[in-house]
Amino acid sequence: MIKDWIAEYEPQNEEEILSALREIMQEITLAALSRTDFFEKVAFYGGTSLRIFYGLDRYSEDLDFSLLKPDSNFSIEFYFKPIVDEFKSLGLTISIKGKTK
Repeated sequence: MIKDWIAEYEPQNEEEILSALREIMQEITLAALSRTDFFEKVAFYGGTSLRIFYGLDRYSEDLDFSLLKPDSNFSIEFYFKPIVDEFKSLGLTISIKGKTK
């Protein structure tokens, strides 16, 4: 399945294959988050959102999010399991680590 998805990008070299894989992983992650209440609390913005929603020809390595309103109880780690489960449903095993800023 992943090979088929990558093939749709028509990559010409290893770098393009890795870029396609990163984009696919971003989209799987966003799909997982959309199945939760995440987007009721958080806005998706930045380069990746512009590429996905408006077709801009640019690539961004990260997914940028911002809380819609302050929430001291919010934790992104709560959403790690749904993301891992989404990948698992596609036969993929991933791990996620939190990063403190």
